[in-house]
Amino acid sequence: MRPRYIRVELVLEALNQIFNDPSFNDGKPALFNSGELSDSWMNPQIMIQIVDKFEEQSRHRLFTLTKFGCKSEMLSLLLAKKRNQTVTAFSLNPPAVARLYERAAHPPAERIEAAKRLSNAGYDTRLRIDPIFPIENWKRHYSGLIATILTAFKPNRIILGTPRGLWKTIVFAQKAGVDMSWTKYFAKGETGWGKKLSFSTRLEIYRFMYDQLEARGFPKEKVTMCKEESSMWQAMDLPVRQLTCNCYSTIGEL
Repeated sequence: MRPRYIRVELVLEALNQIFNDPSFNDGKPALFNSGELSDSWMNPQIMIQIVDKFEEQSRHRLFTLTKFGCKSEMLSLLLAKKRNQTVTAFSLNPPAVARLYERAAHPPAERIEAAKRLSNAGYDTRLRIDPIFPIENWKRHYSGLIATILTAFKPNRIILGTPRGLWKTIVFAQKAGVDMSWTKYFAKGETGWGKKLSFSTRLEIYRFMYDQLEARGFPKEKVTMCKEESSMWQAMDLPVRQLTCNCYSTIGEL
């Protein structure tokens, strides 16, 4: 029977080997992504060991993504001392959406406060407004979220995304008996990232969000879209910039 978890000692040893391998990633700096399948800080005492491991070198960086807020152990651990090799990112949605689909997460206001504190402490702090749900009055809700964020602080980067439904996600969610109402927004058919909203709906969302951010003075070059095909970038009249979202970066943008 396969173990459910990998011991942190094995992770630290693997990182040690990578850090001492000059041929890793063709010798280029890398941004290690965590938080894609589960919250990076679900076990703070384990994650802080990985964070501190990255401080033993200055070439590669660690990206963490969370829905925890200002009352979390995560925040106190990070604020205890500054780490230079860790990017702190928070997944956000307006309160109305959070009440529907983020019931286990800390309230959005607490996440914004945590992000603000880490930014003020000198961390590279990024926000991910994703997935953006077109609920009733969604423009009012998301406009309010952007206003709240930018009144609090200026994140280093903002990534936008719309709901994506990989078939495994949908099947496992159905088996778990969770609320499946979020699937009603999907158009028929599959894309490279599973089910999505219709192209026209996604385009409307991205145009609105970019306009709202630009109207409040947030630099357009610090906004990007998650897991979108080139046709969406073209429709937005934006240069295709792959690997420049919160999870990944091009060399020089780590």
